Amino acid sequence: MAKLSRIKRQITLIREIQRITNTMKTISAARLRMGKSALEKARVFGEQLSRLLELVGFREVLPEVPKSLLVGIFPDRGLVGAFSDILAQNLRSFLKTQKFEEFSIIVLGSQGKRALRELEPRIIASHPLPVHQVPHYRDVRELTYSIFQMKDHGVFTHLYVSFMRYISLSEQKPVVERLLPPAISPKSSEDRYLFLSDVEHLYHTLLFEHVAGKLYQALAESFMSEQATRFLLMDTATTHARETLEALSLLYAKKRQESITQELNEVTGAAEALRKLEEGDIHG
Repeated sequence: MAKLSRIKRQITLIREIQRITNTMKTISAARLRMGKSALEKARVFGEQLSRLLELVGFREVLPEVPKSLLVGIFPDRGLVGAFSDILAQNLRSFLKTQKFEEFSIIVLGSQGKRALRELEPRIIASHPLPVHQVPHYRDVRELTYSIFQMKDHGVFTHLYVSFMRYISLSEQKPVVERLLPPAISPKSSEDRYLFLSDVEHLYHTLLFEHVAGKLYQALAESFMSEQATRFLLMDTATTHARETLEALSLLYAKKRQESITQELNEVTGAAEALRKLEEGDIHG
């Protein structure tokens, strides 16, 4: 009976785990559906801003000694496997390849500081993700203002963003993209438009929107990648819990049947012993 009670407790525990993992899977599926629209809009918006910057064709003069600022986008919550570690490893590989003499890091997402603990002296700011349900363009405006204030104070000349690019439900890729100076090719003089306003002022206005748009896209990509990773992990966990429940239920039924059979044998044996005892008393 003690073994049956232990199996029953295991079944109850795993059934509760299955309920939690299935709920997490359902939430991730709903957020994936909502985030898909945001990601599509963010990609189109980023492409259009890059085209506008190409049309303006203005180039700003950069200092001889480059200073780099990297924005790393990480998850705020767990249950995403090695998601943060993969991002951190890709960022470390990028830094090793580029061999920056002077760089700083801004971390978005509570999981990032832990994943980049060996680079903590380089981290100048750490913030939770500015996302509630799905990413919105307004979520990155305040961050973009702060970044441009640092740029005006000479903190950096080159800006990069590290995030997990969403490719499909089963495929995500860690990337590092340069935002400043923008990686665009100015149009030739024949392809340019004649702007009535000051070109430099127009360029800096578009540059702000370009950075905000790219950060918004990176946030949307990271959000979709995180939800896809969590969905697949929770789906696997739910399936494993179901298979374990089936195995434990069969084991419980088998042990219970053995226990019932043993009890019946004991009752039958006791009844037989009593019958023989009574027969012995009668014959005696």
